[in-house]
Amino acid sequence: MNTLIHFIYLLSLVLWIGSILFFSFFAAPAVFRVLDRPQAGEVVGAIFPKYYAVGYTCSVLTAATLFMSPRGADIPALVFLTIMTACTFYAGMVINPQARSLKQQLKERPENQDALERQFKSLHGWSVRLNATVLIFGLGLLWITAMRLT
Repeated sequence: MNTLIHFIYLLSLVLWIGSILFFSFFAAPAVFRVLDRPQAGEVVGAIFPKYYAVGYTCSVLTAATLFMSPRGADIPALVFLTIMTACTFYAGMVINPQARSLKQQLKERPENQDALERQFKSLHGWSVRLNATVLIFGLGLLWITAMRLT
C-alpha cells in the first residue's frame, strides 16, 4: 500500500509539473507560431479548462497522498503544496473566467478595444506569474521529495 501511495504522489506531482512545462514552453508557443493571433487565442482558450482540470486533479491527489504517506507531510512540503494549489485554483477559477469574459467583450464591443485589451493583458500577466509560481514551487516540492527518498 505504501508503494501505491508513493507512486500516486510522484505521478500526480510530475504530471502537474510536466503539464505546465509542456503547455507553457511547447504547446502554446507552437499554436501562436502556426496560427494567427485570434485563432491561436481560441485554441489556447479551448485548452485551458482541461489544463486547469489537470492541475486541480493533481493538486488533490498530491495532497491526499502526501497526508497518507507513512512519513507524513513535513512543513516545507505543505507550504509548497499549499502555494501551488492556491495559485492553480485562483488562476483557473478567478483569472481564467475573467480573461474569457474580456475576450468575449472584445468581440462584442470593439469600441472599447483599448481598455479591454489593457485589462486582458493585465490578467494574462497575472496568469503567467501564477503559472510560473506553481512551476517553481512544484520543482521545489519535487526536490524536497527527492531529498526525502535518500
